[in-house]
Amino acid sequence: MPEQHKAAEETVKVGILHSLSGTMAISEQSLKDAQLMAIAQINASGGVLGRQIEPMIEDGASDPAIFAQRARQLLQECGVTTLFGGWTSATRKAVLPVLEEFNALLWYPVEYEGLECSRQIFYSGLCPNQQVEPTIQWLLDNQGKRFYLVGSDYVFPRTVNKLIKAQLKHFGGTLLGEEYTPLGTTDFTEIIEQIQNIQPDVVFNTLNGDSNLAFYQQYKEFGISPEKIPIMAISVAEEELRRMPPDVATGHYAAWSYFQSLELKENQQFVQSFKQQYGTDRVTSDSIQSAYAQVFLWKQAVETAQSFAVDDVRQAAYGQTFHGPSGIVKIEPNHHLSKACRIGKILPNGQFQTIYTSPDLIKPLPWLGMEELEGTVSPVIIDMLAEVSQAIEYNCQLEQKSREVAIANQELIAANERLQQTQEQLRHRTNQFRKLVQQSEVFKRRLSSQIRNSLDIDTIVWTAVAEIRELLQIDRCQFFWCRSQDLSVEETLSQETSGSNSLLSLEKSCQFELGHECCELPYIPARDDNRLRAIELLGERILEQSLLKLDDVATTHQLDVNSKVALLEIGVRSLLAITVQTRSGDLGVVMCQHESSDRPWKISEVELLNAVADQIAIAIDQAKLYEESRRTAALATAQAEQLQQALHNLQQTQAQLVQTEKLSALGHLLAGVAHEINNPVSFIYGNLTFANEYARDLLELVKLYQEHYPDPVEPIQDYRENIDLEFLMQDLPQMLSSMKVGADRIREIVLSLRTFSRSDRGKMQQVNLHEGIESTLVILQNQLKPKSHRPAIEVVKEYGNLPSVECYAGQLNQVFMNILSNAIDALEESLLERPLSVVGSSDRHSEYNGKSPLEKPPTIWIRTQVSRPHYVSITIADNGPGMPEAIQTQLFDPFFTTKPVGKGTGLGLSISYQIIVEKHKGQLWCKSQPGQGTEFLIEIPVSQQISLNSGSTNGQTYHSS
Repeated sequence: MPEQHKAAEETVKVGILHSLSGTMAISEQSLKDAQLMAIAQINASGGVLGRQIEPMIEDGASDPAIFAQRARQLLQECGVTTLFGGWTSATRKAVLPVLEEFNALLWYPVEYEGLECSRQIFYSGLCPNQQVEPTIQWLLDNQGKRFYLVGSDYVFPRTVNKLIKAQLKHFGGTLLGEEYTPLGTTDFTEIIEQIQNIQPDVVFNTLNGDSNLAFYQQYKEFGISPEKIPIMAISVAEEELRRMPPDVATGHYAAWSYFQSLELKENQQFVQSFKQQYGTDRVTSDSIQSAYAQVFLWKQAVETAQSFAVDDVRQAAYGQTFHGPSGIVKIEPNHHLSKACRIGKILPNGQFQTIYTSPDLIKPLPWLGMEELEGTVSPVIIDMLAEVSQAIEYNCQLEQKSREVAIANQELIAANERLQQTQEQLRHRTNQFRKLVQQSEVFKRRLSSQIRNSLDIDTIVWTAVAEIRELLQIDRCQFFWCRSQDLSVEETLSQETSGSNSLLSLEKSCQFELGHECCELPYIPARDDNRLRAIELLGERILEQSLLKLDDVATTHQLDVNSKVALLEIGVRSLLAITVQTRSGDLGVVMCQHESSDRPWKISEVELLNAVADQIAIAIDQAKLYEESRRTAALATAQAEQLQQALHNLQQTQAQLVQTEKLSALGHLLAGVAHEINNPVSFIYGNLTFANEYARDLLELVKLYQEHYPDPVEPIQDYRENIDLEFLMQDLPQMLSSMKVGADRIREIVLSLRTFSRSDRGKMQQVNLHEGIESTLVILQNQLKPKSHRPAIEVVKEYGNLPSVECYAGQLNQVFMNILSNAIDALEESLLERPLSVVGSSDRHSEYNGKSPLEKPPTIWIRTQVSRPHYVSITIADNGPGMPEAIQTQLFDPFFTTKPVGKGTGLGLSISYQIIVEKHKGQLWCKSQPGQGTEFLIEIPVSQQISLNSGSTNGQTYHSS
């Protein structure tokens, strides 16, 4: 044990996690080789902190789920704290939760889509701003502006292509087409035909894995030359070109930070070592050298930290530089590397001719440059950007599920076709059976009809057994299932030496199980064990011969004496048995027994039983196919429902996110404005009292001077006349009073802004609903004022005595804002359709009597009350044009709006409905008729505990007829 402990201390384990099988193995095998070579070189030079590195290699099998499983195994069972590996973004994202759980590091060597910056991962590949952006700019300058995008269907190509489309739009490029294929796709005929037809200036390729081999080969077979329509790839390097025919990709382009052909001393040494260790036919590439360099960067960080602890290594890694095969690279605090960008033209020998190199190292900007704004960007925006790639990945998963449903539907169609073929075979066998046994025509029709009328196996077997006994007029008919069971080694060897040719396999034996039995009641044996006695004695013989015919058990020569005695003891006098073999592999036996007397079996009866056995087998197959088709259909239906629900949930989430972010941005803006206004207003308001007192004192002093010195010197008299002292003494107190009124008004506005913008902070609070309504009205005050085309909109408040309500105050303010804004819009719309003289009457209340709502001045009523015990209601009504029934039924649907394009999103009322019904367990009604205005009624519990105790119900929307 001491020696083993010492050996463990002399090594440090690291994980090597790559796809060594599956579609991504073509790209990841060489990354593993480069990392092992780096480890060997480090070990040869003394290791790390005096320890040798021990690589623990696992295969992710090109499956994200397996990557996560293998990562957990390395961290939990092998004690590893650092992993090197991965290729696709899906595998990286699958491993990340495991890394976070165990606080481990992953060194990820491949270019990716950005929008991620985990403290558990060092990204040594290229970011889009280091690879994609310079490449697109070069193509626009040198190749043309008409692009066609083709990529594998997962998160990296889809995210990168979104960035490309944005860059094309910004610089005047044109997107002619965009296609995605599943990983491992090998047929690109339709895509290449489309490229040939629309003739883009360049094809931008983000395919991954062995799909590239097929794409470039078929591209050349279509006769499209790189001079006419070149391909620019960001996932094709020397390793992929090595597996292609020499002239397939020649003349096309790729963009990387590294090419094997770079004339750098460090690169020449790296290439020589790689070929010396793995063979002269091997090549290096950008991802291979990144996998190699990241091991040395980790070594440098460990030695700087003088520790293998993850937190120490992470901190020491920042700022590390490495003079590697691609030149100088540097680890930035955002866990990415500063690198150069190079564009290469593919040569016939599978190497690249460098035709462009960025002037300097390009700083990694995984957040699309947002991180360069130095704190002026809200963290919410960074969080939203991080959700982009996850949303794209989720969309890819939805599309994959759709394809699976399509495949399931195809399988269902195929199963139905097989079922039809089986039914056709059944009809064919039935015709043969009729020709074979004319005397049994009635029986055959009845039996065939009853079997076809049922697709249940038990019913089919029972019907056959009963009909056979009835037709042959025998005492007993039984059907046995033959169930396979494993044999021991000795029994298997015994069967092999005996040379058995029965229906039984050499590794299996059969156990018989009674399926159905039909007999005359007097002949039922006293003990159930006797019902299986005959099949136990004769089962293997029946299976060997497929048919056993015993006219007289006592005199037959086919049985030994013991078998005869045993059969006669249980009352069997005559026996006819035949096997039933189905296409699905089921095996059964139909056994006819006569117990009252001997019974010779006719040839026609044997032929009839043969035909019936075939028909039973077909019917069983048909029943099984039917069950299979039902299961397939049920599965397809379930998957379709899951997809529909997932799509619905996604739409709701998108709607909530958009509206929440809009309200959050407005809340932050209002809170900021209120804060900035509050400070100077407080200063002014706090000093007005003193200013008023000082002015009063000064005026009193002036009066005293006038009383005691009525004749001042001439300069004073001149100055008094110039400033109009009497008017100043009269106007100054009035001016200070007006300033105080204005300051009071500003303070009220600031208070309303702060009330409206209050944050719910993730939990409910006791609030006064009237404050939220008032703050909303203050914000909308400008829209309520009179305009050139209409008078002011009057707001009639009928506030009840409401208790404090436990709620999300900010969200309820959002509901009030949405409903009041819609009411104002409705009144604006109605005012465009009625004369100004009617709505502008000075005597508003006198016009209310006997007039329709459209003839009354524009008015909004707000009424609050305790509607029932422990519930409060808020009613917001207007005398606008109202709504027809057709609109009311869709009022709370997401994205439904009757407003012109650009004025409404269709999310306000949908979000309001979710806030009231789902968040507050309340209800939301809408009552409206054309020409009679619209009324919204909100009812929520005073406390959410009351709602839980009473059993909350789903909110409903009621519409007046």
